[in-house]
Amino acid sequence: MSFFIVAFAIMLAGCSSGQPTNTASPPPATPTGTAPTPEATAPATPPPATPVTEAATPAATEKATITKSEFEQIENGMSFEEVKKIVGGEGELLAEVGKAGEEGYTIVYMYEGEGTIGANANFTFQGGVLQVKSQIGLQ
Repeated sequence: MSFFIVAFAIMLAGCSSGQPTNTASPPPATPTGTAPTPEATAPATPPPATPVTEAATPAATEKATITKSEFEQIENGMSFEEVKKIVGGEGELLAEVGKAGEEGYTIVYMYEGEGTIGANANFTFQGGVLQVKSQIGLQ
């Protein structure tokens, strides 16, 4: 996982030249001895404000975090529901292969960990059963 973080950081660094760019074009010059027209100097009128309303969808739920103790309770062969019960919620879906209910359907979930910076645990389920678990930095 840390490989992907490092690769992403390198990619972002490579996209930036470090030089600021100015994409604004200079204002048009007026001939000497002529005054600009009032239309040219008048500020644009902003559009009327749109009232802000609350979204009709429910607020996003917080993702569960995992401790080393919780990680150690989880064993291969457990169902996704059993893992969620131990951790206290659902993690972040990282990958999904196939369609639910089909043979070989695979999902990978990541839980942010409690411990060192970047601590996390990953779980791979195939056919609804935990096949692989891994962690880094959990305490």
